[in-house]
Amino acid sequence: MDTSAWTRALNKFGIDDPFEPGRTAAHMRKALHEAAPHLDVTPPPLESVRDLTIPGPAGDIPARLYIPNGSTAPAPCVLFCHGGGYFVGDLHSHDALCRRLAAIGGVRVLAVDYRLSPEHVFPAAVEDVLAAFDWLAGEGEGAAEVGADPARLAVAGDSAGGGLAAMLAQARRGQVRFQLLIYPLLQMVERRKSKLKALEGHIFSAIALDQIARYYFADEKDASDKRASPLLEDDLAGLPPAYIAAAELDPLLDEGQAYRDRLIAAGVPVTYKLGKALPHSYFNLTALLPGAKALVDKAALALGDGLRD
Repeated sequence: MDTSAWTRALNKFGIDDPFEPGRTAAHMRKALHEAAPHLDVTPPPLESVRDLTIPGPAGDIPARLYIPNGSTAPAPCVLFCHGGGYFVGDLHSHDALCRRLAAIGGVRVLAVDYRLSPEHVFPAAVEDVLAAFDWLAGEGEGAAEVGADPARLAVAGDSAGGGLAAMLAQARRGQVRFQLLIYPLLQMVERRKSKLKALEGHIFSAIALDQIARYYFADEKDASDKRASPLLEDDLAGLPPAYIAAAELDPLLDEGQAYRDRLIAAGVPVTYKLGKALPHSYFNLTALLPGAKALVDKAALALGDGLRD
């Protein structure tokens, strides 16, 4: 699916392309919000979905809890970090994906609406998701409110959210039982990719990576911080089993493969699933891309299996 096909698909609904170069963060957020309902097939029903807030380092963090049918507390739970380059994306943009993960995986999903750049630069997003995980993993208010079993917690996320999920698995190793990394953004130091096919035209580009960095970092040196680039972490021993979903037409393909190989070398069980001929963001494009829904369902099933007793 090239850029023109993506744009034509959105134009059918009278929606601007949210990722067209040169747009402001505010415009991109608005366009993505409008596009989201048209991009995914209708997810399966759930027992309940409700919004809540989590205490954070700079005030309350909006969150959304998805409870599948038949879930009994204390239940396995996944902390989900949405993608969007740290400057777009929210609970709305990833609602259908979270519903599908919860329904198919049979696990509770807690989606976190962390602070976005450029209004809140690094490490604001990192601090928010760490605070959310600690609230969820504690034996007090968080786990009780969500109905989560602190012994059966996973982290998950796509793109930038996948990088945040990988960071959480590293920072809270021993507390995270499983990690689902969906075409994760794992390093922000090297943004110019060697493979021309992966550079432009498939929704996500090297130009977009540069824009992410300009918005996210007050100082370019922060790109080398392991919280922003978890691929740079030296010690991967003891991390939880990982399921990495990759996209073939994606500038992040190589770093996902590199992380897979390093995890395996450190003795971490890894399942790696490549979406052949699929672009970045295909987990959110199930209504547009044949075969995408089946891959999302496979990841959801793996997530549920990873949290079984």
